[in-house]
Amino acid sequence: MREREIEEHRRLFRERFGEGEEPGLFFAPGRVNLIGEHTDYNGGLVLPLACEQGTFLFVRKKEDYPMLLLSSRNPHMVKISPGHLHPAGDWADYVRAVLHALREEMCDPPPFDALYCGDLPLEAGLSSSASLEVATAIAAASLAGTELSGEEAARAAWRAESEFVGVPCGIMDQYAVSLARSSHLLLLDCASLSYRHIPYNLPGVSILVGHTGVRRTLAGSPYQLRRRECEEALRIICGVVGERACLGRVTEEELAAAAPHLPETLLRRARHVVEESRRVARAARSLQEGDVESLGNLLNLSHASLRDLYEVSCPELDALQEISLAQRGVWGCRMTGAGFGGCVVALIDGNAVPAYLEKVPSLYRTATGRDPSFTVTLPGGRARRLKGEGSG
Repeated sequence: MREREIEEHRRLFRERFGEGEEPGLFFAPGRVNLIGEHTDYNGGLVLPLACEQGTFLFVRKKEDYPMLLLSSRNPHMVKISPGHLHPAGDWADYVRAVLHALREEMCDPPPFDALYCGDLPLEAGLSSSASLEVATAIAAASLAGTELSGEEAARAAWRAESEFVGVPCGIMDQYAVSLARSSHLLLLDCASLSYRHIPYNLPGVSILVGHTGVRRTLAGSPYQLRRRECEEALRIICGVVGERACLGRVTEEELAAAAPHLPETLLRRARHVVEESRRVARAARSLQEGDVESLGNLLNLSHASLRDLYEVSCPELDALQEISLAQRGVWGCRMTGAGFGGCVVALIDGNAVPAYLEKVPSLYRTATGRDPSFTVTLPGGRARRLKGEGSG
């Protein structure tokens, strides 16, 4: 978001909430998962990055309740009182959830007024919800005089979404948003929560995110069914090879030993998780070595696995992936996010981006009848306070 747009939203804050102390400004990025899909809740490896786009939050402490919340995407003001932190079925449930999580184990934020804005597409697999949650967590804690660590902010945001909002997500999104480092990707072991920052050693190569125009939502997709299938596959595997904490800890040899005992569908699900986690490890090495050709090939293999083994792609994702691979300068492309719509992520030579953006929209529109949208980004930094000395 440009400085001019930030100032416009600052003026909007004053118009809707009145003059007074200058609001504090906080930012939390969105997340692009380069590779490692559906491995997070299975205890495997993931390799996300924080994109340069995200959620901006203007916030100002006030003396009493109710809190007033405004989103630039929604014209209706939301009121929140401390005794009514219960789901209401609107966008502010994510805010209520974070406040609830903070009060249970970290701090007691005072009342505040807040304006949320940003440049992340919703329901596109770019973690707009985690971005909003983490921005809320660090801002609300700051108002309470508490500075959260990246791990604490991620944990509060994850509890908010999984326990309060009711989306049984892994913790990858919140960790990526809270712990990212500029010009790096985050190699995260979702079982141990250990992580390393991997330098983005691909000079001249951009990350392009293409939205299919198909919105996706975890609550309305077979996402929960996939989780149950993985749990059942793990139960059967453990009966053959011994106890394993999660699918991400199962080796390819152990899966082969258990394969005769697994129904075909469960074997496909388990194969994706086990092989995808290995692809993530190889992708991290390719990044460190600056080997964009190998990395691009791993992205392509990931998409094929998600399409054929895990079965979470859709015709639009497949079309945009195939069209992208046919363009000059594209090293690799795959669906990113939970699937069933949303986005693809591609590695593309920076010089080839203009030609891609000129040709691909019409090719995709012809193939699907839908209008795509595109974001070009590079690995950005973690959630943080940006500027302003007000009560935020």
